[in-house]
Order: sequence, then structure tokens, then C-alpha cells
Amino acid sequence: MTFHSDYSDDQLLKLFNQRDARVFGIVYRMIYRELYLYATSLFESLNIPSEDIIQDVMADIWKRSSVQFPTLAYIKTFCFIALKNAYKNKLKHLGHQQRFELECKVEYEFSDDMERVELYKTLYDSLQILPEDYATVIRMYLEGWKPEEIASKLGIALQTVYNKRREAVIILRKHMVDNNL
Repeated sequence: MTFHSDYSDDQLLKLFNQRDARVFGIVYRMIYRELYLYATSLFESLNIPSEDIIQDVMADIWKRSSVQFPTLAYIKTFCFIALKNAYKNKLKHLGHQQRFELECKVEYEFSDDMERVELYKTLYDSLQILPEDYATVIRMYLEGWKPEEIASKLGIALQTVYNKRREAVIILRKHMVDNNL
């Protein structure tokens, strides 16, 4: 499902910079999964829900309408940096030793985390080559749904969920090998 099929990237960027509520929500949904993965890697050890931190970052962007973004990719980059800074700010409230260890971790793992998030994004982008019903099943798996929940939500047999997952994985593997992904 494409969130922004009604808008070009230039239109999205212009309306986002104007803080258009609908487009702000569209861009938020476009980058949420990647932000969630990164925020979880940072804040899980602090027992802080990733969703809360992401909402804080997005609310800050909304309030600071003077901040204008040159590209859609820059919005995502800005959010990643804001999450890292929020993490560092949370660490200031911890003890010196624990803070030092966690600061080292975030600095050394930042590039690894970015690569992992990009890989996850590549996988999500690759879902476009699948038939829609296969892509839906795989997307739900990636979002943490259990096979029984997927079957129930989609109104299909549990075995159908397993079959679609298996066939989708075969197609994705072939696509990734053929395209050196």
C-alpha cells in the first residue's frame, strides 16, 4: 500500500514544510517503521516505549514550523539524529558509568543500525514485486503478527497463510539473488 500515491515527492515535501496535517501524517507513516526499528534498538534497554519517543520527535517538528526540510530523505535523517539526541538526553539522567557505556554503544552502533534499517526498508520495498495478497501476509509477519492472527484478520485458512509466506519467500529470494540485493 502506497501512502502517497495522490502526491508527488515534491508536493509531499512542500505540504510537509507547510505542516499540512494530512501530509504530515502521510510522511510520518512512510518513515515510521524505520524510526521504530532504530528507536527500539536505542530505548529498549531504558524501558522507554519507542512509540513515545517517535511521537515526541514528530511533535517537535510540527511545533517548529520554521524548520524547513530540503528533501523527504532529509526528514528521515533529521528524525534519526533527533532520536539519537533524545537517547543521549535520557542518558544524562543515568549514573556516570552506565551512561558512558550506553553512550559508547550508541556511537559505535549508529552506522550498523542505519544499515540494518536500510536493509529492512529494502525488504519492504521488495514486497512490491509480490502479488498483493502475498505482500500483505509478509508485511504482517514483519510487523509481528502471528500466523493465526494473520489468518483471522484476513479471513483465510491458516494453511493459506503458511503457503503464501513460503511462496513469497521463494519469490523474494530469487528477486534478491537476481538483483544482487
